[in-house]
Amino acid sequence: MHSTPITTRFSVGLMFIENRIHLIRLDFGDDLRHVNNYGTKSELVILGSHAHLNSPAGKYVSKNVIPIGSIDEFKNVKKIKDALDEFISYTHITDNGR
Repeated sequence: MHSTPITTRFSVGLMFIENRIHLIRLDFGDDLRHVNNYGTKSELVILGSHAHLNSPAGKYVSKNVIPIGSIDEFKNVKKIKDALDEFISYTHITDNGR
C-alpha cells in the first residue's frame, strides 16, 4: 500500500458500471481545480481535493463537487492509506469476516 504524503493526484470511489454514475468519488490533490456551474452566472471554482456525489462519469460532462474539507471525516487526510481507510469507513464497506 502506498502511504506517502499526498504529492500527486489520486481518487477513490464507488461507481455504478451499468450507467457510469459515481455514487461517491473523492479526488485528492492540492493542485486540483474544478468549476461548478460551468458557463453560468453562478460559476464557482473549487481548488484542491473535492468530492463528487451521485455524479455522471466523463471528463466533459458538467457536474458539481464539494470541497473535501467540508466533510469532517476527510478534513485532515494527508496520506493515501488514510484516505482509503476513511473512505471504507465513510461508505460503510465491511468485511463479513470481521
